[in-house]
Amino acid sequence: MSVIEQARLLGDEIARSPELAAMRDAQEAMLGDSRAQEIIQEFQDKQKAFQMIQSQGHQLTESQKKDAEEMERRMMEHPLIVDFFRAQQDFEGMLEQINNIISEAISGRQEGCSDECCSSCSGCHV
Repeated sequence: MSVIEQARLLGDEIARSPELAAMRDAQEAMLGDSRAQEIIQEFQDKQKAFQMIQSQGHQLTESQKKDAEEMERRMMEHPLIVDFFRAQQDFEGMLEQINNIISEAISGRQEGCSDECCSSCSGCHV
């Protein structure tokens, strides 16, 4: 089996993973809730405005910083938004594990190896 075929199989497995299913379910629930939508939209609007201010070389005022913190607090108090963020972190954690495994296989290193090979590690080929 070619590397490309194996990559497709891996992609199929990721697509069927419980982590992706949980993230999609949480996203659907969050997007289906009007209050969550309002909070997200307000957060995105303020974030854009603050980025524009900063891109023009200005610093945010203390009031604007407090406003951003308040928006973040409101987001983290909404259970559907929190559920989505947790599910997203779980999915991203799985992808990170996959990337680490692939990187280790490519480099010939085993997990826990340092840049300097030690005599007790048979996985180092640096």
